[in-house]
Amino acid sequence: MSDYIWMSAALGRASSMLPMRHSFADDPEQLERARATRGKNDAGEPISAIHFPAEIFGTSNAKDSHYKLPNIFFAGSFWVVSKAVADVLLKFNLGAGGLYPVKVLKRDRATPVDGEWFCINFGNVKRAFLPDQSANAWEDYIRPGIKGWNPSPLLEDNEFALSSSAKAGADIWIDAHVGDAFFLSAALGDALKAAKVAKGLDLKKCRIVSANGAELR
Repeated sequence: MSDYIWMSAALGRASSMLPMRHSFADDPEQLERARATRGKNDAGEPISAIHFPAEIFGTSNAKDSHYKLPNIFFAGSFWVVSKAVADVLLKFNLGAGGLYPVKVLKRDRATPVDGEWFCINFGNVKRAFLPDQSANAWEDYIRPGIKGWNPSPLLEDNEFALSSSAKAGADIWIDAHVGDAFFLSAALGDALKAAKVAKGLDLKKCRIVSANGAELR
């Protein structure tokens, strides 16, 4: 079994944030529920399909250049991945997570953006991050009322350390103590790279080390 894990730092990158909104934004009550769904997804909670929108579309200031969508992007309260990424993910153990088809339209809400797209629910949480053995992480609030660590934009491969518990269970997850990131098994990250769809995911290799009693709970 490989002694490394992949981390995607895309959740904290400005390049993933596009002028897109979702159909739940049409109603204040639904919008509030969408924000709650985002919080649950950020925390690695399983979420059913009914909590994800049917449509995502460009905002009033979206330009044609914005519709050259990356393999992962953020739209209001939801993370969306391309079919190319989804095809790889579906070959692996998603645990309690899921992929939900969504229409992606231009700002006229009628013209489809090329390709097929899926909202992603990360759906799994692990506690494997070892801050005392990691570099280029800063302590901050990672979710409302919850402190943890965020990866630096300067993070390099093998600077984050994880305990061996990261290798058990699902192939995709959120770490309870790390913000702006999700994690992938070695096999899944390798498969995304082999399929040449890792661009935009900002994958960083994390090393597996002995926790020596330092694992967080």
